[in-house]
Order: sequence, then structure tokens, then C-alpha cells
Amino acid sequence: MAQEKWLVEEPKVIDTGIVRALRVGLAGGQVDVVAHDEPTARVEVHGVTGKPLKIELDGDTLTIDHPQIRWDDPLGFLKSFRGRATADVSVLVPRDARVTIGVVSAGVLLSGTNRGASLNTVSGDVVVDGLAGDLAVHAVSGSTTVRDLDGALTLRTVSGDVVATGAIPRFTADGVNADVVLDLQGTPDAARINTVSGSVSVRLEDGVPYRCTVSTASGTLQFDDSEIRGVRGSYVKQGGELSGQWLDLKVNSVSGDIAVLHAPPAATTPASNDDETVVPDRGTSTAPGDRADDETVVPE
Repeated sequence: MAQEKWLVEEPKVIDTGIVRALRVGLAGGQVDVVAHDEPTARVEVHGVTGKPLKIELDGDTLTIDHPQIRWDDPLGFLKSFRGRATADVSVLVPRDARVTIGVVSAGVLLSGTNRGASLNTVSGDVVVDGLAGDLAVHAVSGSTTVRDLDGALTLRTVSGDVVATGAIPRFTADGVNADVVLDLQGTPDAARINTVSGSVSVRLEDGVPYRCTVSTASGTLQFDDSEIRGVRGSYVKQGGELSGQWLDLKVNSVSGDIAVLHAPPAATTPASNDDETVVPDRGTSTAPGDRADDETVVPE
């Protein structure tokens, strides 16, 4: 296969051939990956410090990394590198590209791809927007924000907070003291959340049935307008009829509060009658010579 490679130490723009897979491994800085409708990729390096950035196109796989980092094992980088290396990179990739990103302290933005993704970070914040396909995120302390996901979501984190919205049929999260906020569209199939002290909030569309199994030591439970305190051990709550499609939700928490809420019903606008004639209210009519109660007479 044809191979192209670049070693970048200053701002540079690189247009590549056809790309079907992207791998990124950075120590620090920022990487923005945005989908476009072309089969090729464009790499814009805005800045590099500490160590040069290696960019390589091997067949249809585009790799962008600090050479000392394995893109699938950013934690291993900490054991071997004590210096500082940062890069600020923007990448346009085809929508069908498979994306794998591993960073130490770099921020990550991923938007618009439809083949899912795998993201690994130590302390960098992660933002994913408009992704289709299954998403896996492994983080230590960086926050994770996922907007409008259409696919399953798997998260492993220690203390990074998690916010996720979209049509997510299956959700799995394991954390220590991470707060988890879910806003789910449609009727999800299953959600599994394990946390020690982080709070959990799940918002469903109006009327979505669910069965919630909670294991907790001291957290407060809220199911719509019902609040439950003093639960120690297992508690099961059913909302709606469990027939056909419904959410099977399981939450294990030591001290975090847990809430399962429904969105309010969608407001409906009354249909207007095009043939209806609206006559403005002009108040009570008066006969000639009579004076209305609210009429003021000004003397000549």
C-alpha cells in the first residue's frame, strides 16, 4: 500500500488521499475531529510544542500522534515520558471513517461521524456531538459530554462527570464519584450505572415505561414527583406498563442520589378554523345620546 508521512514542528495544512480510519494519539493540547462529505481528509496543525507531531497515511488509515504515545494506551505514555508535548490539531474526515483517539491531557471534540468511535483520555475533557454508531469512552478525570448520540454508549471513568443525550438504546457507565446525567430519546432498551458517590439523573420522554432496580446505602431516590428516603439495600420501582418496549434500568450507588424523571407532555397547539371570522370586542353598545360608564365628558 502507498504510504505518506510527515513530521510536523510548526503550523501546517495537509490534504490526504482516501481515508477510512483515523487514529490520534496526543499528550496535551486539543484535537478537533469533524466529519465532512468528502472521501479524503484535511489535517490542520495550528501549533506544536515540546515534541514533533507525526502524521502518516498508510493505505486508508490516517494516524496522527506524538511518536512516543500508543494511540490505544495513553496511560502507558505517563510511565515513559516526563516532558511536555502539546499539539493543537483540527481534522476533517469522511463521515464513514472509524475513529480511535487516545490522549493524556488533551481536549477532544468529535462531531458528525457515523461509524462510532473509541476515545481514551486521562484528564482531557471530551465532547462528542451528532455521532451515529456505538461509542466507547474511557476516562480518568476528564468530563464527558455526549450530545445527540444515535447508538449505544459505554463509559468507564473515575471522577469525570458524564452528560449524555440522544437516542441511546443501551447505556453502561462505571465510575467512582462521577455524576451521570442522561436525557434519553425514544424508548431505550437497557441502562446499567455503577457509581460510588456520584449522583445519577435519568430523564425519559413523556410516557416511557421503565423498571428501575436500585441498590444503595444512603442516597435519596426520586421518581417523578415521588421522593423516597432511607433506602438501604435493594429497591425496585416500576413506572408504566411493562409490555412491548420499556427501559430496564439498574443503578448501583453507595451514597449518590438517584432520580428518574419524565419530560412534560409536548404542548399541543389548537387547530385554527380558516372559515371562522373573529369579531373584535368593542364593549357594550350604547344608544345615541347615552353615555357609557367609562366615557369621560370634557366640558366645552
